[in-house]
Amino acid sequence: MFKDWVDIYKYREFLKNSVSKDLRTRYRGSVFGFLWTFLNPLLMLVVYSVLFSIVVRMQVDNYPLFLFSTLLSWNFFANSILGGSSIVVGSGNLIKKIYFPHEILPISVVMAGLVNYLYGLVILIPALCIYGYYPNVHYVYLPLILLIQVILTLAITFLVSALTVFFRDLEHMLAIIVNALFYLSGVLFPLSQVPEEARWLFYNNPIALLMASYRDVFYYGRTPDLQSLLFIGLFSILLLFISQRVFTKLKFRFIEEI
Repeated sequence: MFKDWVDIYKYREFLKNSVSKDLRTRYRGSVFGFLWTFLNPLLMLVVYSVLFSIVVRMQVDNYPLFLFSTLLSWNFFANSILGGSSIVVGSGNLIKKIYFPHEILPISVVMAGLVNYLYGLVILIPALCIYGYYPNVHYVYLPLILLIQVILTLAITFLVSALTVFFRDLEHMLAIIVNALFYLSGVLFPLSQVPEEARWLFYNNPIALLMASYRDVFYYGRTPDLQSLLFIGLFSILLLFISQRVFTKLKFRFIEEI
């Protein structure tokens, strides 16, 4: 496994170019181009502000910000998983033409999603400040939370990107699974509103615990549950080890399956 990561490091320029290409081509042909990286979260904030302030009223103070404090993180996770599921299949011609560590493909998807998330913070944090939710000392936990999410997202992306090569239906199934997971991750409501008998679904869901950690920092201005973060971190590292090993074993059959 260590040798694989050394190989990936040797091709870091290839990885950098892959991430850059993903960011450049995402909005190719559009009028605003790369500005959509900022416009998307801004428009999302406007839509949710109108929807949940006028049309549907939630019993949560400043609900649009309550929602927005985790929505960017969720989008990072969901888009990476869905985009990563087809990245190997979609890169078949590249895989057949040149040699490079195939792990770079799912890694590039996650890294591009991370860059988009960081750009989204340019909209989120000023929006929080406008409503009086100023940056505080608890922001020191953000790098840790984000690192854990990157590891977990990368682990799952490794797994689905490799398996989709052999089970093409998985790409379509994931859209349903991710959509269902959205409602089981506490993005739309505080976990305190979940019925007692159903809370185990959320408290044993690493994504739900990560979303709660983001909300603790951004919205509540308090220290996240460090014990939960430790659990998720260890789980994510173990899952990354397993999924990367699975990817390594399967990648030698990619060419014949694509």
